[in-house]
Amino acid sequence: MRKKFLSKTKERVQEQLSGPDMQVVKAVGMGKSLESMFNLVFEQAMEWYGLHFPELRFQVRDPVQMLQLMAHVGERKNYAVESVGKFVLNADTAQRVVEASKQSKGGSMDAHALKALQSTAKLGLGMKLEQQSLNGFVEMQMKELAPNFSELATPMIAAQLLAKAGSLKRLAEMPGSTIQVLGAEEALFSHLKTHSRPPKHGYIFNHPFVKNLPRHVRGRMARTLAGKLAICARVDVFGKSRVVDQFKSKLEAYSKRLAKTPFKPKPKQPMKMPFRR
Repeated sequence: MRKKFLSKTKERVQEQLSGPDMQVVKAVGMGKSLESMFNLVFEQAMEWYGLHFPELRFQVRDPVQMLQLMAHVGERKNYAVESVGKFVLNADTAQRVVEASKQSKGGSMDAHALKALQSTAKLGLGMKLEQQSLNGFVEMQMKELAPNFSELATPMIAAQLLAKAGSLKRLAEMPGSTIQVLGAEEALFSHLKTHSRPPKHGYIFNHPFVKNLPRHVRGRMARTLAGKLAICARVDVFGKSRVVDQFKSKLEAYSKRLAKTPFKPKPKQPMKMPFRR
């Protein structure tokens, strides 16, 4: 009997660890790690390159374009409209970068230091490519694993919610109010501890239906969206029908209605006077 129980437990564990949702959970975690490492490499490389060309950070805002200029253009004397235009698509921005390179107040950089910096910049670019490839895998898996949920939430937000929940079945068992604040645990614990304002949204803040709305109506949209996401997750786990189309049209109409809602400030409560005998 003991051997049968151990064998059955081993099969259940292997079945859970082999599930596609677990692959998505680990891929999301890896993607976050790559993003953190990319940001760290970019900041350090930008500070280093700033000794040679400090004006660049005020002309170009895209981290990938900055690293490409460091890695492939290099010294200030190599900056020309043709070389910069390969990586900065905006012609006006490319022209401003070239003019800034000619008037730069940065110091010189020897060949050995430049080579080391360019190697670091290429490392950062490689991390960004790996992250984009990983995001493509996550989007593909989410569309197959939870078609209704991923289409309504967008694949990347759906993957973040899935990773935070731990599994698709656990996510399907959550109420909409919990899905609404997934990703805002720090703000929620701060509310419970210090009685500050509770969070109105977590990962779903980045959804177009929520993010593009005025601040005073985002909470209403997030609450409604989370409720529909909970239904979609349950349908994907316990049924195979398609329900997302009707939800998307209704949510889009509701979002447009909320966008026209004027802001009404709450009336100030009169200050209570202390009781005196």
